[in-house]
Amino acid sequence: MVLGGILKGEEDLFLKYNLIPVVSTFENLSIAKSSGIRKIHLKFDTGMGRLGFFEEDISFLKDVIKDFEVEGVMTHFPSADIDVDFTEIQIKKFKDIVTSLNIHPKHIHIQNSAGVMYNCDYCTDVRIGLSMYGEKPCDNFPIPLKNVMSVYAKVISVKHFKKGTKISYCGTYTTTRDIKAGVISFGYADGLPRLLSNKGNIIINGKKADIIGNITMDMTIVDISDIDTKVGDDAIIVGEDGSAKITFTDIAKLSGTIPYEIMCGISKRVVRIVERG
Repeated sequence: MVLGGILKGEEDLFLKYNLIPVVSTFENLSIAKSSGIRKIHLKFDTGMGRLGFFEEDISFLKDVIKDFEVEGVMTHFPSADIDVDFTEIQIKKFKDIVTSLNIHPKHIHIQNSAGVMYNCDYCTDVRIGLSMYGEKPCDNFPIPLKNVMSVYAKVISVKHFKKGTKISYCGTYTTTRDIKAGVISFGYADGLPRLLSNKGNIIINGKKADIIGNITMDMTIVDISDIDTKVGDDAIIVGEDGSAKITFTDIAKLSGTIPYEIMCGISKRVVRIVERG
């Protein structure tokens, strides 16, 4: 298994679990060498500005990596979804780096989800992330995808409110008519952004129910006046039922962020169920 860069004090873990470090600094190389680790992946910074050696490090690297089995060479796209010219420059730069190293690694990889739209014919692997879960990295992504994750909660209360009733913390929503409301067992501690207060939706029995009032830590209140609902019904935070569908991208756009942040925000207290086949 390939893992991130190796730090002082972590050497025994890499050896115990047969992990291969991604090496991006000369300090990483020194730690790996002194601990007896020989198999590595080299990472280069071709424009991400995060981790990796620079192109000008190659002449010195050539001597240092003679002590290692360089199984892979990698870099990363920061803007493949929005900046074609910059990405093409990266592809060319990375190819020059791989050629200059004068080695033949088993794995050469640069492409993330948006990156698969580019021709990187000298590479051997891709590192898709977002698209693996069925979310498009950009609106013009040409490959059809299927969502593989759904997030469910339960309706735990059904209540009736008169016109003029304030709902939830700070009373940010006031009913404009008599309504029926459902309380959903899912809040911002579970991963539903509080920014969706008064503007998001939750699917119940094939229909979208508007979120009303501020989302709270453990619960969210929705207007179910026009939805036949009872306590115990499923509430779909992300997923679909009939023609009603909510994606991580939908939530991200309403929250002013990216779908990956919403995915990562589904907290550990939300039970995971894996269906196979």
